[in-house]
Amino acid sequence: MLVGAGVKGLVILKSSRSEFRDFLRDELTTLPDASDRLLATALTANWHYGASDIDFNVAWRAVRSTMLETFAEHDSRSVQHTLYAMARAVLDSVEFITAVHLVMPNKHHLPVDLQLLGLQNRNEIFVPTDEPYGLIEATVTR
Repeated sequence: MLVGAGVKGLVILKSSRSEFRDFLRDELTTLPDASDRLLATALTANWHYGASDIDFNVAWRAVRSTMLETFAEHDSRSVQHTLYAMARAVLDSVEFITAVHLVMPNKHHLPVDLQLLGLQNRNEIFVPTDEPYGLIEATVTR
């Protein structure tokens, strides 16, 4: 018997310890390097239990807490980097989880250009945008 659980569309954001730079570029690259950026996503996660004789409420909370703590504390080089760290943390800390599937669309928040108003944006005012769009997804198993 295969038992699974998950969360869907959990919006999470970190305002520090996130970057995206020194990545491969081509003629279609639109994102600039960012050494200090907002990292936001709407997390959808599914996982499989390797046992059926456990307290699923406790287990669900343990997996969710592990993912959120890792997201908040991780020094992120990219959404992909953080996604993998979150899945690895679940497998490392919740012994009866056999697989974790994470979907983390990149919810960009770009600095607002205030130059037309004669003002400087010191990385304080952001606007959410759906472009460019990135859907980052992976399954990590034992």
